[in-house]
Parts: sequence; C-alpha cells; structure tokens
Amino acid sequence: MDKSYDLHDSAYRKIFDRCGLKYFVVGASSGAMGGTGSEEFMVKSSAGEDTVAYCESCGYAANVEVAASRIDSVERESESKAVYEISTPNVKSIDELCEFLKIDETQCAKSRIYIYDEKPVLILMLGNDEVNESKLEKVLGGAARPAHPEELKDISGADAGSIGPVGFNGRIIADNRLKDANNMFSGANKNDYHIGGIDFKRDVPTIEYNDFRIVKSGEGCPRCEKHLEVFPAIELGHIFKLGTKYSEAMGANFLDESGKENPIIMGSYGIGVERVMACYIEQNHDANGIVWNKLLAPFHVHLLGLNMKKKEIVDTCEKIYNDFNKEEIEVLFDDRDVTAGFKFNDADLLGMPIQVVIGEKKLKESKCEVKVRKTGERFDVELSELKNRVKELLG
Repeated sequence: MDKSYDLHDSAYRKIFDRCGLKYFVVGASSGAMGGTGSEEFMVKSSAGEDTVAYCESCGYAANVEVAASRIDSVERESESKAVYEISTPNVKSIDELCEFLKIDETQCAKSRIYIYDEKPVLILMLGNDEVNESKLEKVLGGAARPAHPEELKDISGADAGSIGPVGFNGRIIADNRLKDANNMFSGANKNDYHIGGIDFKRDVPTIEYNDFRIVKSGEGCPRCEKHLEVFPAIELGHIFKLGTKYSEAMGANFLDESGKENPIIMGSYGIGVERVMACYIEQNHDANGIVWNKLLAPFHVHLLGLNMKKKEIVDTCEKIYNDFNKEEIEVLFDDRDVTAGFKFNDADLLGMPIQVVIGEKKLKESKCEVKVRKTGERFDVELSELKNRVKELLG
C-alpha cells in the first residue's frame, strides 16, 4: 500500500506538471470513507468547493477540515475569582453576552453539545470560534451530530445560549485556546443565567483539551513565522491510505507466502479528468477566450478559410487539412460561410495554439497568415513551408 500510494502521488504530480497547472498539495481528511495519509491536489479558484489554508512562504497547505494555525490562547490570570451567577435575560449569543456585561469575547467560553455513541459531549470554544466538525470526529473516533434543540434542556437543564461546563453531567472537551483559563464566563445550565469566575482547572477538573478550531486568514502559519491565507480551491485529485476497513468487512482476503489469509490492504485514488481541463482554463485565458497549450488543446491548429465561396480558398484549405492530418497535426477547420470577424473572434474564444488563416490577398502570393494564440504574434508563411513551420511552433 505504501509503495502504491507513493507511486500515485508521483504520477499525479507529473500529470499536473505536464498539464501546466499551478497546483499545491494539502493535508486533508479522508472523510466518511476513513483511512490515513490523506493528500488532496488543489487549485486556487473562486469557484472552488473546498476551503484551504495556505502559507505562501513555507508552502504549508491543508484543507480547513484539518488545518492548524498559530494563534494566541487565553492567558491565565494570577488570581481566580469565585464562581458567581449573573441574571442575563434574553441573552443567547456571545456577542449579546459581551454587550450585556461589557466584556471581550476572549473572556467567554461558548458551549456546543454533540451526541456521540448516544452520549452527550460538551465542546467549549473561545468566543465566536466555530467547531471544526471534522477535527471533532477525529478526536471522538467517529461521527457525531449536534444535539437537537429539543434535547438540550434534558441534557443540560437549559436551552441553547445558557449552557456551560460547571455542573455539566458528561464528557467535556475544550479547544486548546481555552487551556487552563480562569475568570471566564459561560452559561449556567439554567435559562437566562450565566456564570462568571470560571476556573477550568478548579471548577471543571475532568476537562480535556484538543484543537477544534476552523482556521482563518491572517492567523499564524504553524510551520513558520508568516501568516496563512484561507481561500476556496478546486480539488483535482485525492489519494489516501484506506487500510483494511472495507476488505475486513467484505472478507476480501489474500493468501500470504505461508498460506495464511489476510485482509487486502487498500488505497483510494481519485483524479478529476474534467476538473483538470476546467482548472487549466481558469488559469489560462484572456479577455478573448481560452489559451490552450499543445498537450491539452482539443486541436493543434485552427484553420480559417476567409471566403469559402472562392474555389481556390476551398481547395487550399482542404489540402492543408488533409496534409496536416496525415502528419498527425490535429486540425479544426472553420469552413462556415460567415464574415472574417466572426471567425477571428471564435478562433480566439476556442483558443487552439496555432491559427492558420487562408485569405485571397495572401494566397495570390502563395502565402498564409499564422497566429500564435498565446502571444498574439502574427506572421506570413510560404504555403510550401507551412507544415514545417507549424511543427516547429508546436515543438
């Protein structure tokens, strides 16, 4: 499995390099399928369905499902206050609590209850930080769901907005930013009440800590002194080590050299062929249309006959078309009876690497015009030299 994984990793990189794509590789979650060693090959794009944290300085990259950042935790104060109850009528959110008490959100611990293995787990986040549910499931060891609103009062004694860790009957896990914090505010497990002076070391002795945050742009890179950028990206490919999860379940075994049955050790490898094309276009276009390279272009040459009512134009184009195809130079022949302007615009829009234009004026001199789509360079070529010149341009 390890060998196959490395071979796939190398092959995918070679494919994307040859396609001329600007991509990066991120650590990722293998999701509901399970497994380890997960990598995604990504391209930055506003149309992306994934969100990625990336450091341009050192190259750190990770899907936000697993990304970490360098960010300050709460500083423990030298003295802890006693726990005290505060009446907070109709105060539900962190922002409302901060406004009501005239405090900063970094003094607040937000409570979220999840159900895992049919038992409630209280997750505490600093201020308005959100729970990264992929990280949560990794810590818990399986899928968890948010508790339903109608379940909260039976579990904690309060509805959403008034739940807290002191007196909570169940497992409590806090984000690392809250580690050993004191003089904190949170819900009182009684509707319309909060408590202050919470010391996690003193008042919540069974508390656990882990990284549950969704990282944000501008936070410190975990590998260097620079900062992360968080942006949407398109997934080009995804590889991960699946292990024996499914082979054990399905009884898919192999015999080893001693004749003993063992579950097949599996990997999962996916590549988005259509996505490669879409991402290439996103990265290689101008105001007029696509700019294909020779490897991905549907055709090498776009042949334009400018007046298809003229027999000499038709005959010349047909000869070029047939000669090129014999040489395995793939040609898109625009033989429509439309104006030159339409043909030029459509040729730029479709973006084949080389355009060959056959018009009356040049044809009288046994020449044609060649345009390189990428650079916009135009020049005349003798018809007798056209095939060799195009081969030279295509490399």
